[in-house]
Amino acid sequence: MAVFAFLTACTTAPPTRRDVVIGLVGEPQTVFDDDPSARFVASAVTETLVRRDAHDELTARLAESVPTLENGGVRIVTDDPDAPDGRLVATFRLRDAKWQDGVAITASDVRFAWQQDEASAPGTLTRWTADRISDVEVLSTRDIRVLYRNGERWDDYALGPRVMPGHRLAQATADQRNAYAREPVHAGAFAIAAWLPGSITLSAFQGYVLGKPKLGRLEIHFFATRAAALQALLRGEIDIAPWPVLEADLAKTLDRFADGTRQLAHYVPTEAASMLRFGSNPNRFGDPAVREAVLLTIDRQSIVDDVFVGRARVPRTYLVPPLWAAAEDVPPAGPDRDRARALLVGAGFTKGQFGIVERGGERMTTTIGVAAGSSARTEVARRVAGDLAAIGIAAEIRERAAADLASEVQRGDFDLAITSEVAADPQLTSERWARRVDPWFDVLAGLATQAPDRSEKRAIYSEMERIWTAALPAVPLYQELRVDVAPQGLAGIEPTPSGSALSWNVSEWSFSAR
Repeated sequence: MAVFAFLTACTTAPPTRRDVVIGLVGEPQTVFDDDPSARFVASAVTETLVRRDAHDELTARLAESVPTLENGGVRIVTDDPDAPDGRLVATFRLRDAKWQDGVAITASDVRFAWQQDEASAPGTLTRWTADRISDVEVLSTRDIRVLYRNGERWDDYALGPRVMPGHRLAQATADQRNAYAREPVHAGAFAIAAWLPGSITLSAFQGYVLGKPKLGRLEIHFFATRAAALQALLRGEIDIAPWPVLEADLAKTLDRFADGTRQLAHYVPTEAASMLRFGSNPNRFGDPAVREAVLLTIDRQSIVDDVFVGRARVPRTYLVPPLWAAAEDVPPAGPDRDRARALLVGAGFTKGQFGIVERGGERMTTTIGVAAGSSARTEVARRVAGDLAAIGIAAEIRERAAADLASEVQRGDFDLAITSEVAADPQLTSERWARRVDPWFDVLAGLATQAPDRSEKRAIYSEMERIWTAALPAVPLYQELRVDVAPQGLAGIEPTPSGSALSWNVSEWSFSAR
């Protein structure tokens, strides 16, 4: 009997692992900061009514279903005197869910969240989303009617309403709100158990509305640099390095590291592109011929092949597949430097000292602003500068803090800048280019907003992309490719093309039995 017991103990399988260690770059001040680290944490500890999944489809979360025209949850009201162009109205029913403190989530929490978002700073995504909504009506404890603004036919209407715990925040002081922003009590799959300098521990919320999480704990470590996170991954100190901790320019390194080991690199094309944007200085790139010359000298396919091992693609316009609104019929522009030089000559430029072209005694020297912290962007900037030198434009690379560069671009106070342009929502993306392309572009953007279905919207966006390409306010350099590294034995990892944090479905992550 003793021998039998010993043999039984030796053959008993060890328990399935229920914790995972994640590495992020940069420690946020709060869960709701506008940076990738905060978004990863927020996606694990908060929940929404509806989200986009790995197939870019709307999926219900706190809502019982996604309201649509087909299921009767959405209708277009044409007899509202306050909406002469018709109003989109959607009705949501909440699941029987609770906040992490055990209090029931109600329809009033949805209305409260919208009222808070309405008061947020103009120009933010939160405010832009809230402005798409005219009113949120509480019909019952779990039913909400959302009235969108006059003429609005927003394709992502279901993502508009969200939820906040009114019982904790409605009467909260400024200090209490600040404390909540750092350790929120929400409805996500995990709750913050401890936040110490350099790390956060998240524990599974057993009452999570979509089912008990399969993992018990998430350990999140914050690193100062991308290189430090990579080294921690290579040493086995962290299990997961989610995008954008690592970027696709590391494809060769990651492929060697993941090949035949316990790690797996997930590559997903995103609905985002890195753009070379032109500043507003008319003496630099105000001339369309000069912008076209820049387009024709940059070897974008070479950038994709060399920097990203051919995994990315060269975008054709400001909207990028797999986004449904992206047009594929816009012809790609390959490098043609003879044509580029001829365009500069036609614009009045002549070759000057050191081979730099000049016009009216002024040499064509410029700077390329690029956000610091990404070796991929910096390498792309160097290659762009080299290509520009081939036609006599001298460009100096200027690395800037991301926030500073964004501010300069917003003011138009720059010559050239490489920026990341998210295009997951074609309406929002088009509005970012308003008044920077062509008056007809802005007219069509308004028509796309009011178009009743995707087929009509797609036709309008196709024409807008043609106009955008002709005006050329920027050169699309490469489609951004997200790469997430995770253990091979961790099931449920589903990166999304819309750029959502990898933790969007963290409740489904699980290790296979050993």
